[in-house]
Parts: sequence; C-alpha cells; structure tokens
Amino acid sequence: MTRLPKQRREVDGQALLFDDDTTDRVLRDAHDPGYVLVGVSESVHTRHVGTRAAEHAIPVRPDVATTVHQLIAAGRLVHGSRISVTLDGRAEPEPAVTVDVASTATGEAAEGPVRVFVDVVRPGHGLVTADAFTGAIVRDGSAYLVETDTGHVIGRARSFRAGAERLARHHGLRADSVEIDHEHKDYAR
Repeated sequence: MTRLPKQRREVDGQALLFDDDTTDRVLRDAHDPGYVLVGVSESVHTRHVGTRAAEHAIPVRPDVATTVHQLIAAGRLVHGSRISVTLDGRAEPEPAVTVDVASTATGEAAEGPVRVFVDVVRPGHGLVTADAFTGAIVRDGSAYLVETDTGHVIGRARSFRAGAERLARHHGLRADSVEIDHEHKDYAR
C-alpha cells in the first residue's frame, strides 16, 4: 500500500481574502437582503429577500461568511441590533445580531465618480492622488498593497489600476477614470 502525501488544505475562503468581486457582492447584499450573525460562533446567515426579515435565516457559503467577518473587522460592515431568528422551522434560542453597512466618514453619497491619478515614482511604488483622498500602492511579492494616506493597509490588488479603484471604494467613491504615469527617466538613477 502506498501512502499519498497530505494535500495542503486552505481555510475556507482564504483564497478569496482580497477578491474584489466577492467583496462588492457582499457589500451590495448587506443592503438587501442583509446578513445576521447567529449564535455565539456568529455564523453568517442571509435575511429574507426583499423584506430584510430574519424569520427564515439561511446559512451562506464559507467564502461569503469569511468576507463578511473580514469586512466587519475592517469597519466596512458593523454590528446592528439584536433580533430573534428561526432556523429550520424552529426558533433559535440565542438572539442574532444584524449586520449593517457602515456609513462613510464624510456622510456623502457613495455614487460620486472621481478621477484618480497614480504616479509610479519607482518600480513597484505608486502614489495615488484624487480630489478627495491620497494614498499609496506598494508591490509586495506578486500583488500590491493598497495603503491610505495614514499608512493603513486596506487590502491587496492585482495592479496599480485595481489598487486605485479599491482606494476610491474605501473612501465611498467610484473611480471614473484612473490615469497612471510612469516616471521612466527617474528609474535610471
């Protein structure tokens, strides 16, 4: 009998840690139908579509649950009020906590398009500027770290363009256009 080597197993959702599509979908679904955290383990469930009622809470996929918890830790989603829920036709003994979308710090609408500029000052390092915010994008291995103007890392991106769009979304804005300028003459020094 031959023994096969153990397969390396990822934690559920680990590969999707910075997946923009999943993050966008979770933020959109947090408005409607919404999410609830059930029990002490805070397992993530969806609310009833259209009514936001939690009478029939449905468990979500592991990657969505992981993203919800990451967005709560990042401050993009917040704990709401306590409610009672029904799971599989029976009342849950512990109250659940609703999950709400955090309001932007400025209180402005999130639909505003903004023009974003990325100045690549040296290979793997770009400075991001816009009317409403600034930041930096720094190469880290095969991806880029996206930082706010205070140096707080808000996530990873696959390119300078994706990093600028992520930074705009972090500030509650939509990147209408992203202009990238490479300072080639300075690289030779």
